[in-house]
Amino acid sequence: MKCRTAGLLVAAMLYGTVAAGCSQDQVQKEAGKYTMQAYEDGVLRAQSQGKGLNGRFLTEMRQAFAEEQLKLTHERFTEDGRGTISYQYLINSKPSQTITLHVFSSPQDLTVKIPNWYGSEPVAETTTTKTEIYNKDTTSLVYTSMGKEKGKYSDKVKALFTGLLQRLGVKEEQTE
Repeated sequence: MKCRTAGLLVAAMLYGTVAAGCSQDQVQKEAGKYTMQAYEDGVLRAQSQGKGLNGRFLTEMRQAFAEEQLKLTHERFTEDGRGTISYQYLINSKPSQTITLHVFSSPQDLTVKIPNWYGSEPVAETTTTKTEIYNKDTTSLVYTSMGKEKGKYSDKVKALFTGLLQRLGVKEEQTE
């Protein structure tokens, strides 16, 4: 009887240890979602398998901007449940200068969502803000500038985005 009770006790302790380990693993996976670890792991996995236009485009974009002394900083990443992925950066750490790259699951999603988010004009300007939108297929680049530096990098952003699309083998199309 004592052997049976001891065996049950050991089994219960083993089960508790395994259950706690699984729980900790789930906590780490969930935390990875909020620290961009899951995104970074996915990009690295895609790049190592020769896949992943997003990762390749982001790398090219960062390099192209850096070559023009426009460092993309403070990266943020969001993903919705429908396949839209958005990356946002500050230019040279300035909150008044932002670049947002949206990658949609289809061209139709882009043509519906971008006008809902930003309006139907490719350039929207107020006295304090300027937003410029460049679209191609499933990709949209949005440059937003505000305040005294409104439009400061407009020409460079347009040239950089056009060059990136050409280097990646995609014909550039700007909505105007």
